[in-house]
Amino acid sequence: MTYSITRAAVVGGGYMGGGIAAEIAGAGIPCVLIDVDAATARARVEQLREETAAMRADGRLTVVRAAAVEACLTAGTDIAADVPGCDFVLEAVPESLPLKAATLAAISAAAAPSAVLASNTSTIPISELSAHVDRPERFLGCHWMNPSRIVPGVEIVPTGDTAAEAVAAAEDFHTAIGKRPTRVGDVPGFVANRLQHALFAEALRLVDEGVASPGVVDEVTRSSFGYRLAAFGPFEVADMAGLDVYRACLATEQEAYGERFASTSLLDEAVVRGHLGLKSGHGLTPLAEKDPAEVARVRNAYFHGLSALLASVEGLEDLRTAAPHPGEDRT
Repeated sequence: MTYSITRAAVVGGGYMGGGIAAEIAGAGIPCVLIDVDAATARARVEQLREETAAMRADGRLTVVRAAAVEACLTAGTDIAADVPGCDFVLEAVPESLPLKAATLAAISAAAAPSAVLASNTSTIPISELSAHVDRPERFLGCHWMNPSRIVPGVEIVPTGDTAAEAVAAAEDFHTAIGKRPTRVGDVPGFVANRLQHALFAEALRLVDEGVASPGVVDEVTRSSFGYRLAAFGPFEVADMAGLDVYRACLATEQEAYGERFASTSLLDEAVVRGHLGLKSGHGLTPLAEKDPAEVARVRNAYFHGLSALLASVEGLEDLRTAAPHPGEDRT
């Protein structure tokens, strides 16, 4: 079957769902936002329009995109009334398996056979949700990131039942509205949350072990390796540092902390072959094959630009300053 997306619906008007609906509408695609009832949906759409006007006034949104939100974002009545006319329907209700299952069952019962259906779940495997969807070949995960109106990444998560045409339609749709869709495997947490929750789990352990306070963990993260991550992913960073260095570090950490720091055959075999990253001209990413001087130039330009940006953001440091408690004298 060929899937064509010209009208969308988002079911669930919370922080994520509302932002997703506004982003779709801002790209000029009619989008209906459905919530627990019509009054709640209308109130949320009005709130999103006010937010859009503020973003336009601050220069964070173009006149064209702001006008598109105003023209294309509407409040729905309910699933049965509003879903049948839509080509793409995204479920964005709270992260509860029973609630998502019931919502997806209602959506699939109302949707046209030609509609692509999706869930914005953060961690629940899409294969668990597909059991509640009629025609699972048109169902997949489309995991947006928070804040949805700003962060470009969207994980596209097909199951073994998802038709290739539905995956392609979802990828094309998200590209067309200005996002960066990336296809990933269907495992709990997918890629983004599996990585960031692994980081958070280690952060919790560091505090529990008395190594550092939450504030110190955050400061070290922000001012060291976190500086790199908007421009370079973990494999690119490893290729720049040297895969042999990373392998040696993991060996030390595995001895101290156990198998959660164990290397894998991907890294071990690369090191054995002499593919050590940028310094050898071969590694795990295309970056390893580039001219080291050019990599350094681009990397340093990014670091300097990021430093200047962070210094220019008014109020950022204030977020890290504890507010005085009532009655507390700080003089």
